[in-house]
Amino acid sequence: MALTTDQLADFRADIGSTDYTDDELNRLYTRADENYSSAVYLAFRQLLADSSHYIDYKVAQTEEKRSQIFDHLQKMTNFWADESRTAASQVRIVGMNQIPTRFKEEPTDVTTQRRRWAQTGTMR
Repeated sequence: MALTTDQLADFRADIGSTDYTDDELNRLYTRADENYSSAVYLAFRQLLADSSHYIDYKVAQTEEKRSQIFDHLQKMTNFWADESRTAASQVRIVGMNQIPTRFKEEPTDVTTQRRRWAQTGTMR
């Protein structure tokens, strides 16, 4: 099932990245067995792998700490990993069957009482 435009916008907002195309987001959603939390987790995992080559550098008075990107993405990946495990382990009620009551009240008269005694072999 393809994601709607609203779902794609929400997906991009949750990831914080507009770099993914619609087809890529739909593929992630399909890979995650149509579980939204797992799809976001997979997207963060890809971003984390992509940011692993960033290095810190300093030129004159300018200093860039690009390793912070990796640290922040790692925290978000861990968050969404827990979120996807929680969402996947929820119980779904798919249907309920009515269980008949075990004992039903029946009107009692002499005939039904004798029939019951004959079936059980006891007399009360």
